Amino acid sequence: MSLTELLLATQDPNTGKQAEAKIKEAEATSADQYFKALAEELATDERPKISRQLAGLLLKNALHAKDPSSNQEKRQRWASLSAESRTFVKEATTKALVTPDVDVGKAAAQVMGKIGSIEIPVNEWNALVPLLLSHVTSEDLRKRQIALVCLGYLCEDLVLLTEDPGGGQVPDEISNHILTAVAQGMRDADNNIKLEATRAFYHAVVLAHKNFSSENERNFIMQVVVEACKNTGSEAVQAVAFECLVQIATEYYQHISAYMPVIAELTLQTIRTSTEKVAMPALEFWSTVCDEELYVSDLQASGQAGDKQHFNIIQQALPHLVPLLTEMLTRQQTEEDDDTWNLAMAGGSCLTLVAQVVGDLCVEPVVQFVGANFANPDWKFREAAVLAFGSIMEGPNSATMAPKVQASLGSLVQAIRDPSVAVRDTLAWTLGRIAQFHPTIVPMKELTPMLGEALKDVPRVSANVCWVFQILAENMNPDSLQAPDTTPLSEFFTSLVEALLAVSQRPDASERNLRMAAYNSLSMLISKAGNDCLQHMAPVLQHMLTVLEQSFQVLDKECELQGFICGVLTNLTTRLRQQIAPVADKLMEGALKVMAAYQQVKGPKFVHEEALLLVQAIAYSVGEGFHRYMQPFVPHLKVGLENYEDLQVCCICVGLLGDLSRCLEKQLVPYCDPFLEVLYRLLMEPSVDRKVKASIMPVFGDVALAIAGDFEKYLVPVISMLNEASKTKLPEGITDPQDEWVEYLNNLRTGVMEAYTGIIHGLKDAGKLELFKAHVNNLIEFVQNICNDKCTNEEVLKATLGVLGDVIFAFQQELVVCLQTPAFSPCLQNLVQFAARTNDPKTQRTGQWLQSLLQRYG
Repeated sequence: MSLTELLLATQDPNTGKQAEAKIKEAEATSADQYFKALAEELATDERPKISRQLAGLLLKNALHAKDPSSNQEKRQRWASLSAESRTFVKEATTKALVTPDVDVGKAAAQVMGKIGSIEIPVNEWNALVPLLLSHVTSEDLRKRQIALVCLGYLCEDLVLLTEDPGGGQVPDEISNHILTAVAQGMRDADNNIKLEATRAFYHAVVLAHKNFSSENERNFIMQVVVEACKNTGSEAVQAVAFECLVQIATEYYQHISAYMPVIAELTLQTIRTSTEKVAMPALEFWSTVCDEELYVSDLQASGQAGDKQHFNIIQQALPHLVPLLTEMLTRQQTEEDDDTWNLAMAGGSCLTLVAQVVGDLCVEPVVQFVGANFANPDWKFREAAVLAFGSIMEGPNSATMAPKVQASLGSLVQAIRDPSVAVRDTLAWTLGRIAQFHPTIVPMKELTPMLGEALKDVPRVSANVCWVFQILAENMNPDSLQAPDTTPLSEFFTSLVEALLAVSQRPDASERNLRMAAYNSLSMLISKAGNDCLQHMAPVLQHMLTVLEQSFQVLDKECELQGFICGVLTNLTTRLRQQIAPVADKLMEGALKVMAAYQQVKGPKFVHEEALLLVQAIAYSVGEGFHRYMQPFVPHLKVGLENYEDLQVCCICVGLLGDLSRCLEKQLVPYCDPFLEVLYRLLMEPSVDRKVKASIMPVFGDVALAIAGDFEKYLVPVISMLNEASKTKLPEGITDPQDEWVEYLNNLRTGVMEAYTGIIHGLKDAGKLELFKAHVNNLIEFVQNICNDKCTNEEVLKATLGVLGDVIFAFQQELVVCLQTPAFSPCLQNLVQFAARTNDPKTQRTGQWLQSLLQRYG
């Protein structure tokens, strides 16, 4: 069977799988032959269009993958092909690019873009961009268009490459050529060519940092873009040109201030008068400027702004921008519940960002709009007024907003009965925003009964009201871990619980995620309730167990309902603690049943996350009594640990193993072998997420402390794992203390130190501390590395202080003499000084203890 026949066979349902298997076999047998055969198919005009397009698609897929590691392998495979094969493929795709068939040409353009993104950064195929530039200047309209399509693909791939820390850089000469070609295409007389050029420019401008640093070149670039934005002959060109302006605002905020008089007039006029297709990206420009100004403000607040300046563009535009945005809020098309992104939604989103940028400055003009439109006979204007008010809640301070909210509260509460469902929906959202950002000014007594009634409204309104109650409950005790004796919601607790349970069981509760909203609200209400509400929680727990049992009558694909119920039961269990003893068996039975049901629909390697969290709460509550549940639960915990691809569940299972260690202590011994074997495998498996590996370290300490002397059999392999982890260093070039790698390394080191703490105390309790003596030198070397690393954070130093004190206390003078060397003494001194400087009393006491040990045994 010829390649053409094979490619066509992939489109036949009867022969497709066999043909695809043969193609994969050919790729695995000889990459050289595979690439050359596909390239020849793509370039041969006599072959069918469909087989040529498929050949191009396979070539593109052979050069690129979404997965980063697979993508790197494919790029390396291309680079390892013979020079003759690579030349053949490039010549064939170059020929196919200008073939008369447009779709085949686009397939070739994608392939050339992928090859260019591999070779250009390593100074190969230098002829590609000049070749495309020659096509752009050609008299042949077809060549001009397809060359710009190819440049678009190439630029998109090069941008992705430059965003990768190890991806390489695009030479300035190449960037200049690309920008020249694209800018020329944007001035072409043909709108189709203008469109492809403008699409290419969207990516090319990201590569033009050197060009933007030159005022003359920057002026030229901005002139070309503004001209394209004014191209009234093509809405498509205009829309993409405004998207280019958005890209420029993102990449070059520091340079756009000088052009704002022109851009402001152009965008504001376009937003007001053009169709949504063009107005939306013009409006997005202002949202992007807001994002950039918020970003610069954050940098300035943290002292990391460097030479970045804040040009107050939004503040200067405020007199024109607020009236425009509030006008956009009135552009709703229908009262129906439509999630389609439109100009009114975009206006509200932008106004929200504006409020965050300018704070109190936006309050008066928006409040004037609200006052003028709140009682308007037209629902569009009433909703716009309420939406505008809700949109500015984040940004202005509570002192400014308090009198505005108090003055409008009566009207707001009455509007909960507005005949327009859209107004009621937006009003509930606005009340939630008030509660979210200005909780001190919410009149709980007056508002709660009205909102309770609104829970009976249609799902879209009721769901937002549930969210309001969730926010109100969350603000009852936002920071403290201790529950207060009472809260302003205490008097409404039982009525709200009943109302939310009624909402969760409504026939229409599946609409607008209403059931989820009701259960989330109920969970938060229980979690943050005052202690005076505990007496009402036991009956709720019994009711929820009944609801859970009933839920198994209809098994949904994700066990979503069971997840919501488990979330409520988890919070009830956490609040009631030992009081759950009479129903602990039922709770555990329910959690295990949810896990079994979940595996039934998802497969044997999956564990239900919410059910795991419920088990964790049960373990906290029953303590050592949890041993009676271990036999049925262990298989689920092991499955969750082994499924490291489900990062969230795996991390929960690792933490749960630590919790069980503390609950069960010696009763954990029969289960240690299988669990620790899984932990070893996770640490040795390269594809396991580093967050999982960091979370495993302290669990070794939890297990060691729990089983004391029985940890002897695991000591050597665990210490080996800790030593390996302690050698982890930052990748080269990472110096930012906020980098994720720095956070990971500090978490890892803290975990290792916590593991050492558990091991030392566990062996000491069993009278087997001498077993640790052989490993002290590795620990001391680790302490030294930590003290000498500038990226070490306070948590690591606190843990290090404790471990060092423990090991000195254990080995006394014998160890102190070894520590008092010129190499280690500065490290000791730095740790003691850190403890003296910190504001944490516990760390101060640990430092004083360490110093007293050094003096006693020195």
